[in-house]
Order: sequence, then C-alpha cells, then structure tokens
Amino acid sequence: MTDRNLPEWMGKNRGLTPEEVAEFLAGPVVARIATIDENGFPYITPVWQEWRDGAMYIIPREKTVFVKHLKTNPKVAISCALDSGTYTRLLMRGEAEIISGPARMEGLVLEIASRMSIRYLGPHGPEYLTSSIDRPRYLIRVSPSTEHKLITWDGVEWAEKYLNK
Repeated sequence: MTDRNLPEWMGKNRGLTPEEVAEFLAGPVVARIATIDENGFPYITPVWQEWRDGAMYIIPREKTVFVKHLKTNPKVAISCALDSGTYTRLLMRGEAEIISGPARMEGLVLEIASRMSIRYLGPHGPEYLTSSIDRPRYLIRVSPSTEHKLITWDGVEWAEKYLNK
C-alpha cells in the first residue's frame, strides 16, 4: 500500500523527497523548459537535463532560440514528467544562469554531456558525443527560486488540497 493507504498501482500519492527527486531525474527524463520570447509569449523546448547540487544543468546548442530569451529574461519554468504509470512529475520555477559558452565542449560541460549522452542514448551516447564535441554549446544552470518551491508528485490520486472542501 502507499503512504495514504491506497493500492500500490496508484503510486506514492505524495510529493517526492529530495532523494526521490535525484533518483527520478537521474533517469532519461526529458525536461521541458519554458522561456519568454521577444513578444512576451511562452516558448517551450524539450531538453536533456542533469540534476546536481540542487540545480538543473542544460547544455543547449549555440543557436538554440531559447538562449536568446534567457539573455533578456532569465526567468524560466521547467516541467519533467513520466507520462505513464504513476505519472511522476516535477515543476520548477527559477532563474537560468549561463555558466559558459558558446564554446567547444570541455571540462565540466564535457563531463555533464558525457553522462547525459549515455543516459539518453544508451551505448550509442559516446558515439554521438564524439561526433558533436566541436559544435559550440552553452552550459546553463537553473536553480529553483526561493519564493517558488519545487513542486513534485507521484501518484494518480488527487493531493489532499484538492480533496478538502
């Protein structure tokens, strides 16, 4: 049974612990980053991600449109979800910081990209990475904002806040 004494197939039916967040994001979960474009409209892009030290790291290509948005307005929202099973999900709002780039991948960027390539492409990851190592990329860190906590959930039952009248 789950934390709320519901059948196991319904999931945990609660938010994730920090350890569960790290475990969830250590899998091949695609993040969707929402930025604000030059006309004030949301712009959403699926990206590979790595969660470490309480922040999400993204390595976009040099000509990725959303990097231009971040230079004007660093506020973002990120959504990660498993779209089947117990529908584990995470929502983060925060500010993106361009750590480096655009540049050839090396150092920390290459370390993170190496792990991402294996996580998302399996045994062909290193092959992809080697063939694209000279293509300029950025390293971006998104940290959850202090006023907006990480919102997480695992389960198909509604949260208590939706059940209470």
